Amino acid sequence: MGIFLDTGFYFALLSKKDINHKRSQEILIKIGEGIYGRICTSNFVFNESMTLLNVRTRGNRKDLLEKMSVLFLGSEPIAEMIKMENNWLQEIVDLQIKITKGGNPISFTDCSNIIICQKLNLTKIVSFDSHYDGFLTKIY
Repeated sequence: MGIFLDTGFYFALLSKKDINHKRSQEILIKIGEGIYGRICTSNFVFNESMTLLNVRTRGNRKDLLEKMSVLFLGSEPIAEMIKMENNWLQEIVDLQIKITKGGNPISFTDCSNIIICQKLNLTKIVSFDSHYDGFLTKIY
């Protein structure tokens, strides 16, 4: 049993203006209670979270960048960070090509999340994105 944490969860946790801010805090409490089992994320999600935060704040919130880095790299990170394996990259490319639809592209990082979950036998993801439907059970 376990779950995977997506970028949107991390961003909503720090962004008080995000529509999912309150819900992400509620989920964090449940994570702390240990009801989900193994908690995972990836170095790709870390990259995407730092980038998204910096872009959305237009580089004006270094304090939030520091807080975001602590969520991933601090002495007590929220999740175990899974390092993307090079031999998984082609599978991710293949999945991205397969499921990308005109007008509804899916990011490489989101495809990597699906592949990591498959590799680790994780069936649930904390995400507010609809493109995981049919691949993973969303906790939102």
